[in-house]
Amino acid sequence: MPIVLSICLYTVQLLKKDKTLRLNLITVLSVFVMYAIYFEVILPPLHWRYTADIIDVLLYLIGSFLFYFLQKLT
Repeated sequence: MPIVLSICLYTVQLLKKDKTLRLNLITVLSVFVMYAIYFEVILPPLHWRYTADIIDVLLYLIGSFLFYFLQKLT
């Protein structure tokens, strides 16, 4: 999640031409929820290669919070 959210942050800063912009908690949690639903609910029934795993969801959440708090430090 930190890589995806960093790309999102960089894109928003580039489009708005404002390097001081930060992603708010609602945005970070929205990306987390979308990723969790897509990769852990939608994809597993569609293809054998994908598996639903609660540990992945927890790691998405940890990565999201890690990104949120680290971006506030910079």
